[in-house]
Amino acid sequence: MSSSAAGPRKILAATTVAAALLAGSAVTSTATAAAAAPVAAAQGCVQDLYIGNYCRFYSGNAMTSRGQVGNRVKEIQALINAATSYSPKLTVDGNFGPATESAVRWFQSRKGLAVDGIVGKNTWSKLRTA
Repeated sequence: MSSSAAGPRKILAATTVAAALLAGSAVTSTATAAAAAPVAAAQGCVQDLYIGNYCRFYSGNAMTSRGQVGNRVKEIQALINAATSYSPKLTVDGNFGPATESAVRWFQSRKGLAVDGIVGKNTWSKLRTA
């Protein structure tokens, strides 16, 4: 086979492989988006098979309360925004202040939990499945 005939075949093969890869990623993206439907994509939250609702800040369930800062608080704020009808939406700033505490109390009252404004294991569990 001449080298001039091999060139177009290599290009065609590379194009075919690229198209197959793109088609596969489109199918994967669609499946991922469908799985995450219960939580708002705007928050960057997903439905994780093991964790439940997950907004990519924190995957645990440690007790979290007013005055705390960081990724645990961001996760709570994002979950409340994404998985509930609470209004006004919380600022996802990682600061567990009065607005976040009020939202947590609202959430707890609607889920039949003890209304204490503290996100413990039971509140985490309900947030993850809201």
